[in-house]
Amino acid sequence: MKPIFYRTLLPALYLSAYPLSAAEIMPAPYSPLKTANIPENLLTNADFTNHWEWVEQKWLAGYPSLTIEKQKYLANLEITLLNPAFSKQVVTLLDNSYSLNNTLNSVQLSIGSSLYDAGNSEAVNTVVKGEYLNSKGNIETGVLQVYTGGTAHHTTVEENGALTLNGSGEAYDTLVKTGGIQTLGSKSYAQANVIDGGTQQLNVGSTAVAEDTLVYNKGQQIIYGGTAKNSHIGADSYQLASGLAMNTYLYNGAFQQVYAGKGEGYVADTDTTIYAGARQTVTYGVSENAQVYGTQVITGVDGSWSDGDWTSDSTSKVRVNGQQSTGATVYAGGLQRIQTGNADGAQIYGTQLVSGQKGGWVSGLWVDQDGYTGGTRANATNTTVLAGGLQQLAWYGEATNTIVDGGTQQVDALGHITDTTIQNGGASYIDFGGYSSGFLNVQDGSLTMKAGDEHDWTGNLGKGAWAAAVDLQGPSSTLFIKQNSDASESVVTIKALTNNGNVSFGAADGSDEGRYSRLELATLEGSGTFYMNTNLSGNEGDFLSVSESVSGNFNVTVRDSGQELRTTSASPYHLIYASGSAADTFAMSNGSVDLGAYKYYLVHGEDTDKDNWYLSPQANTTEPGPDPEPTPEPKPEPTPEPEPEPTPEPKPEPTPEPKPEPTPEPEPEPTPEPEPEPTPEPKPEPTPEPKPELSESAKAAIIMANVTPTIWDAELSTLRTRLGDVRKNGESENAAWGKYISSRYRMSTEHVGYRQDTSGVILGGDKRLALSNSTLLLGAMASFTRSDINSSSANGKVDSYGLGLYATWLHNNGYYIDSVIKANRFRTENSPRFNASRTNAKDNTVGGGFSLEAGRYMAFGSWFVEPYVQSALFIGDKTQYQFDSGMTVKADATQSLKGEAGLTFGKNITLLSGAMLQPYMRLAVRHEFMKNNALVINQTEHFSNDMSGTSGKYGLGMTAKLNDSWSAWGEVSYEKGQHIEMPYSGHLGLRLSF
Repeated sequence: MKPIFYRTLLPALYLSAYPLSAAEIMPAPYSPLKTANIPENLLTNADFTNHWEWVEQKWLAGYPSLTIEKQKYLANLEITLLNPAFSKQVVTLLDNSYSLNNTLNSVQLSIGSSLYDAGNSEAVNTVVKGEYLNSKGNIETGVLQVYTGGTAHHTTVEENGALTLNGSGEAYDTLVKTGGIQTLGSKSYAQANVIDGGTQQLNVGSTAVAEDTLVYNKGQQIIYGGTAKNSHIGADSYQLASGLAMNTYLYNGAFQQVYAGKGEGYVADTDTTIYAGARQTVTYGVSENAQVYGTQVITGVDGSWSDGDWTSDSTSKVRVNGQQSTGATVYAGGLQRIQTGNADGAQIYGTQLVSGQKGGWVSGLWVDQDGYTGGTRANATNTTVLAGGLQQLAWYGEATNTIVDGGTQQVDALGHITDTTIQNGGASYIDFGGYSSGFLNVQDGSLTMKAGDEHDWTGNLGKGAWAAAVDLQGPSSTLFIKQNSDASESVVTIKALTNNGNVSFGAADGSDEGRYSRLELATLEGSGTFYMNTNLSGNEGDFLSVSESVSGNFNVTVRDSGQELRTTSASPYHLIYASGSAADTFAMSNGSVDLGAYKYYLVHGEDTDKDNWYLSPQANTTEPGPDPEPTPEPKPEPTPEPEPEPTPEPKPEPTPEPKPEPTPEPEPEPTPEPEPEPTPEPKPEPTPEPKPELSESAKAAIIMANVTPTIWDAELSTLRTRLGDVRKNGESENAAWGKYISSRYRMSTEHVGYRQDTSGVILGGDKRLALSNSTLLLGAMASFTRSDINSSSANGKVDSYGLGLYATWLHNNGYYIDSVIKANRFRTENSPRFNASRTNAKDNTVGGGFSLEAGRYMAFGSWFVEPYVQSALFIGDKTQYQFDSGMTVKADATQSLKGEAGLTFGKNITLLSGAMLQPYMRLAVRHEFMKNNALVINQTEHFSNDMSGTSGKYGLGMTAKLNDSWSAWGEVSYEKGQHIEMPYSGHLGLRLSF
């Protein structure tokens, strides 16, 4: 038997010339399931007769159709057309007869016939082609026909050749080249087929089966009837599934058309795998369980296959129903497009596009056209959209019973969804002009609805994106209202909203920040939260309207800019209308909203206005409370005044005088004294009411305007806190020193209280100059400290970098004068709470100051007393900065002027080693003189930091002269005053003299 290497090498060579972009490539040709029964010694076997001479003589004698039977054979021949006048030149094999290694060129060999069983006859290693012209001048096709009882093995069908299977005829290991055709009719069977540019056709009405078929090089598999199993369609090749295609694989560049010949409900395709770059188009009938990595299209637009490509017919009438895909799985990168018809039960990891827009395939691409296909809408039912997947609806596309399970659903204008569930972090987006019917349940995920005005498609329902019923079922479910700046209005309409999750005005990505929308509901129930945005300085913001009924209790979080209202007497902002709402229907979840320097509250309307809710600078109070006060006012009115009038005293004066007295009677005119009733001037009191409480941002700004003097003060190094006792180091001319400082301040002003923790290091050095009866120290120092600022609602930090010079004069009689001049650069960061989040600001400023201290050291044996006075002046630079919320801060130059008087007393202790210790105690009184450090917020609100007042200061410390070179010191102090408490302030230092 002839080896057939080309049957494996040719497909491999072809595939190497056409690289696939998909992850999958076609398999090698399949091995035949059945081998030939032809005797291996056929040519030498005495039981078999070579019958070619007889056949040739009969054809030459004018007999066109011949039959050989009973163990005859034809072998190793090229059988050609001998007489062009024959309509067909045919030889039929019956009853264990064989064809071996023959070429059929424009002749026909039949294995069996329509009348007679082939009787196990076979054709092995046959080449079929047509090269000769018949009497009509046409090329006569070469044909190998196989009937019941016959088998063809290892057949090659070339141009103008045909392998035709009839009855129950069988063929194994067939190669069909360009221009050749393999036809299966009746109950025939073909397995291990390679269609290399040729055609395999399963006839209409047949129950034929083609199995393990590879189609490539613009080859075609036409399944008019019967069943094709395990077909592999390669680049530029085509399969028509009109009968039944099972387990088809479409590779990059392949095309499959599903067109059920038996009607619209008939399954013509099942379990097809569509790899990336491949296409399946369902134009009539049903495709089941497709695995889509490429593209599946459900459409009523027919087309035609030509030269390796499918072109949609743009002129024929569109079939608007009868196309269906069921149970498809669309993987990442895959696309299921539904133009007409229905896709049911799809699992979407890639994209499902449901759109009735006209369009079709042109040059391998889908090209959209203007207009709608009409008729029954494109529809997707029972779809599950999983993580990474997208379902998109447009142009009258419909989706029913969709589960968005971690994926995304996009409903464009003219799109419509019914009965949708969002879970596991899924998201649905309904554009302006899209709408939802039935239920839309958000279990765990998000729904975004784009606002708008009346749309041509949904205007009869309501404005903007529209939904019949939305149910936010828990804290992990959110409805986003996306603003639409392209429409005349920005409204979203929902008939019934159940909010047990979150409704957030604004897009999830913040792309519409600074623009506002309106949500119109008929009914509202639940216990969720509304996140709304306002710009009260511009009198604009989001709005919630509930027209029919509301039940439940809802939190409202309002996010506003940090800008100030233009006027403090501005009217409250109307935020919510909710028909039938009660006093506890809405409550601000963050208590208030920061608006510039002040807080605003959610206020419930009164009396006939109880359906309305406002943002107001005055909390829902007891504004009606003052109303009862007028009732006591009438009591002092006329009722007591008539009592003095009846005094009978004017009557005893009568006779002559009563007449002149009437003239003075105008005196009772003072009775109009009730005019003082305007004393209810408490009405103008509302003017202060609009500013009930400072915003957290304002408090933070006030704090930062106040911290630089205390930082400068914490770093200030006077004689004792800087050097220890330098008097004991008189022999050294130079010294270097360093110290670590740490302090805590608790500050309180008219507006805010806060804590300031400061720590850092100071390094310095000086030179001693000997004078007559005195000593002068001249030195310089540098410092770095960090201060952490904390209050109930804000935190921040200040990094301070300082440089200073000092001079200390020490007289031999104990008097001293110490002076310090120091400049600092402050880098501040501020992060107060702002509504539901935080806002931030950074600033850089400078400051400097001068300190002067004078005192006298008086020794009493080993004890000493040191009274002193000190003054310190600090002046900071003016500064101006802005929080990222929009709030601006302008601070005047911060000033601090302190005076201090105190007494230090202690004892000198000399150790056996020669070291000297000097424990001491310090008592002092301090006074801050500056009362007005001005601050302006948003250019409208003026504040003053008044830190003036007196405080007491107490400290314990020790200096130690360790030897002639080294000394150390430390001190801890406490201070308490009207605006300041310093629980501790301490430092540890070390000095090297040389």
